[in-house]
Amino acid sequence: MSLGVLALQRARKQLDAFCLQHSTPGGELSCQPVEDSLLLHCEGQAVVKIQLNETRWHIFWQRDDGQWIAWPHLPVCDDIQQVIEQLDQAPLHVHWGG
Repeated sequence: MSLGVLALQRARKQLDAFCLQHSTPGGELSCQPVEDSLLLHCEGQAVVKIQLNETRWHIFWQRDDGQWIAWPHLPVCDDIQQVIEQLDQAPLHVHWGG
């Protein structure tokens, strides 16, 4: 198993915990793996893409027109915990359920 696959698996566990903590009735968050990325869905709609490129995480948010845009405050980071901290701060005024 490659290091990238292991990193994605570890990240998914942490993001699953984030989703569980921030989900509410009618505002369920979930994490889905797609190739070298993890997609966060809110009520079935993809809202955040976290992509692993070698050893760095790239964070994107999805506009209403479906286009993926780099996360404005920290588009690239080295640690999945930094990604979760960014999601917790919700700089794009994405208000998670919890």
